[in-house]
Amino acid sequence: MPERLTLEDHIPGAPEFHIQASPDAAAIQKLVLKHEEAFLVCDRRGDFPAHFEGELGFYFEGTRHLRWLEIRLNGARPLLLTSDVAPENDQIRIGLANADIHEPHYIPRNTVYLERLLSLDTAHLLQALTIESFHDTPCDLTLELIFSADFRDVFEVRGTPRAERGQLLGEERDDGRVRMRYRGLDGVVRSTTIAFGPAPDVVAAHRAVYRLHLDPGLSQRIELTISASHREPEATPPTARAVLRKARAASARADAEGARIVTDNDAFNELVARSRLDLRMLITHTPEGPVPYAGVPWYVAPFGRDSLITAWQMLPYDAQVAAGTLRFLAARQGRRIDEFRDEEPGKILHEYRRGEMANCREIPFVPYYGTIDATPLFIGLLAEYVRWTGDLGLAETLWPAVRAALAWMQEYGDRDGDGYLEYATGSRLGLTNQGWKDSFDAVMHADGRLAPAPIALVEVQGYAYAALLAAAELAGALGADAHPLTVRAARLREAFNRDFWLEHEDYYALALDADKRPCQVISSNPGHALWSGIVDDRRAAAVAKRMLADDMFSGWGIRTLAARERRYNPMSYHNGSIWPHDNALAALGFRRYRLPEHVITVASALVDASRWFEHARMPELFCGFLRQGSQGPISYPVACAPQAWAAGSVLALLTALVGLEADAVGARLTVASPVLPPWLRFVEIYDLRVGAAALDIAITRGRDGASVELIARRGDVEFLVRR
Repeated sequence: MPERLTLEDHIPGAPEFHIQASPDAAAIQKLVLKHEEAFLVCDRRGDFPAHFEGELGFYFEGTRHLRWLEIRLNGARPLLLTSDVAPENDQIRIGLANADIHEPHYIPRNTVYLERLLSLDTAHLLQALTIESFHDTPCDLTLELIFSADFRDVFEVRGTPRAERGQLLGEERDDGRVRMRYRGLDGVVRSTTIAFGPAPDVVAAHRAVYRLHLDPGLSQRIELTISASHREPEATPPTARAVLRKARAASARADAEGARIVTDNDAFNELVARSRLDLRMLITHTPEGPVPYAGVPWYVAPFGRDSLITAWQMLPYDAQVAAGTLRFLAARQGRRIDEFRDEEPGKILHEYRRGEMANCREIPFVPYYGTIDATPLFIGLLAEYVRWTGDLGLAETLWPAVRAALAWMQEYGDRDGDGYLEYATGSRLGLTNQGWKDSFDAVMHADGRLAPAPIALVEVQGYAYAALLAAAELAGALGADAHPLTVRAARLREAFNRDFWLEHEDYYALALDADKRPCQVISSNPGHALWSGIVDDRRAAAVAKRMLADDMFSGWGIRTLAARERRYNPMSYHNGSIWPHDNALAALGFRRYRLPEHVITVASALVDASRWFEHARMPELFCGFLRQGSQGPISYPVACAPQAWAAGSVLALLTALVGLEADAVGARLTVASPVLPPWLRFVEIYDLRVGAAALDIAITRGRDGASVELIARRGDVEFLVRR
């Protein structure tokens, strides 16, 4: 019998995990960087202003290490000239100028230029300030840096209340350095150290002051290094130039290792480049390999579902992320029954946090296993990874994890023995809903009543079906018995198409509730069922058509919930909004059932929408309002941007358009019925790797479909085109 822990074995708490929107922070353009476990969110000046509530700040391992940071010239905030993230996504570049200065002598505005460069390296935030005078006479002014640290857990910043906090230990100042410390309720002393080069003329409480004398045409450089530490001795901080050199070298290596994508559409090329750079930034290197963290600012952590789907989206273009993600999740697979964490043997985790509130068990994400879909997705990703790489060594290594996952699906995931995966939390702090739509109100009946748990979601049965077939495929490759798995899959498919089908809607129910009553609402979830292949072939066209009807398709994408439904709200998180990854998986489902025009419709809508968002970046989600003439889509106020599976959706859409299918064990790559939209004349993919081989291919749109050309082939791999 597995070890069982109960709620009484943990320190109780009562947080709410709802993310609160700050009106001030939501109204400004924000710039973000992430590197490994650190990230920052700043305004366009590069500041974290004290008067803004919300997510602005510098964070490390789930704690905000700097809450307030502002630059002032002679006591005033400088004028903003320009700001943006560097094309390589590794540095923020900001141009500032002085406002009119009257004391001690007059300096006209736009006379002193300040270049501000921000970059991250592990636990260090580096800022390089270059101040240059264009005045015709020497001038004197002060540059003031104002700062403070609050050491708040990211869940506090999100809005989760705490009954008490730890102790701020004050500010220490010596030799041009400032150290702020905090002893948390977990006993960990966290520190933020600011090192100045050169040393300021004045260092006082929460501020440092430089008295500058600027001769015409000359400049001065000041470097500011902010280092976060949790108990460990502080590492020697790197220089800004060294960090940039290291980042650019890593970027060059990543470019050399992945496939290269070229099209004739410059805007689409920029979108692909932005998405790949965002994915690169969101990847964190763990002892098991690279793992995509879910998104900045709220989800800078590994998530089972998000990381697996993101790695799946990236597979044709960078397979190593899938390998790292699979190893990471297998190493933390459930081992025992723990109600507080919703852990069960064989289950794949949902979310893993490492901040003060996690250490104190004020939140269950330590890690938390309350997800119904990560376990079957784990099995499916491993099989897809083998299809692209032929890496049976990793499949053999992870086969025990697959067997444990299959056992969980049968023993724990199927709560009543009816063949379906159902969820219900056992934790007083657990998530009420445990599919990808995990808002408390995301699963409902047509009259608006929330569905009682245990709940069997429509898309999760598709994931389970695909996982059984994937496990059978792996079993066959490893010499194990695949037959029982294929029998289970066939039974599940037959039952699913009987119990979830709504004859009067020509569509599938969102879920079955605790009493096995279908939730008869029209949602986007059946798009995932198309992706999995569980949908009856005779029904696929009707389902796809319904998904693109006016109440589901806004013109910018497929809504999560139809506009006619009782709980529809285009500004909600899951009940009427538009999620790029949700649409991309539906597009892959349309591809599976040979519905190419539907793929083009969804891909075109999302690409159009992306051009309206900051940095031409796919956000986590946006509002589901109807597309209106020349107006753009409406943003969701607390959406993560960048967000991993939103960035990955761009690559998934390309895969759906081109129709890539790999069989590395059989040394074969197939391009199946490729289609290109009117705005895309050709696509070229270089160094597309299948096992040990690599291919360069081109797809060109013509009058009667798309033509395919093999440009080059390196290694032993067959190339097929299927119409």
